[in-house]
Amino acid sequence: RENPDYLNYSYNCKGKVEYDGMVIHCSNNKAHGKVDLKKAFAKSCNTSFSSIGKELSMDGFRKLCESFFFNGELPAKIANNPSRFELKTGSSGVKEAMQTAIGQGKTLITPLHNAMIAAAVANDGIMMKPYVVDRIESAGGRVLKGYIPQEAGAVMSAEEADFLKSLMRAVVTDGTARRLNNLSVKVAGKTGTAQLEGKESHAWFIGFAPVNEPKIAVSVLVENIGSGSDYAVPIAEKIFEAYFN
Repeated sequence: RENPDYLNYSYNCKGKVEYDGMVIHCSNNKAHGKVDLKKAFAKSCNTSFSSIGKELSMDGFRKLCESFFFNGELPAKIANNPSRFELKTGSSGVKEAMQTAIGQGKTLITPLHNAMIAAAVANDGIMMKPYVVDRIESAGGRVLKGYIPQEAGAVMSAEEADFLKSLMRAVVTDGTARRLNNLSVKVAGKTGTAQLEGKESHAWFIGFAPVNEPKIAVSVLVENIGSGSDYAVPIAEKIFEAYFN
């Protein structure tokens, strides 16, 4: 939204980027070379997105995240904790902006919230209110009470959701979740590796399938173990296999 020329984006990844004594690395210091936005997303190119973050409006970034229900209660009756986005003008510097743009810094998000975001991309930009019970039946199978899906709101346009689908599909066909490309259904997703000081990273994956007619969205978090591609993606693979088989 802030950079409408995003299709012309180009960046030369050298495996790391430095700013005022801070160094941000790509995984294993791997240099991705020249990337556009789709390739940077597919490869989880930290240096590319941290460089984008350095130039973003901090107020705009914060307002966007709060429109996705960061810093507030989720529209869900399921017990949950609020996700946190702390970046803002006046109290945050460029270093924190660069860290936040790659999902690091002081950002916190719950697996439920991440599942809702994945589902919103799959659902043409409409975020739904999650619920646990679909219906209550009698012993004989008669439906006593049913629950109707409710919208929480349009968090993005259908066009934005469609573009994000294409980026998330590239993660599977040509990126950090390639092992999912062997499944019988077409999957879209995003891996994440949330670093913790003095501990092993949390491994993340969110995604949905099939890409063009989504039936299921998943959010996988494995704590203190390593990268999302190594540890969260194999679990997502088993979930997709079980659901579609």
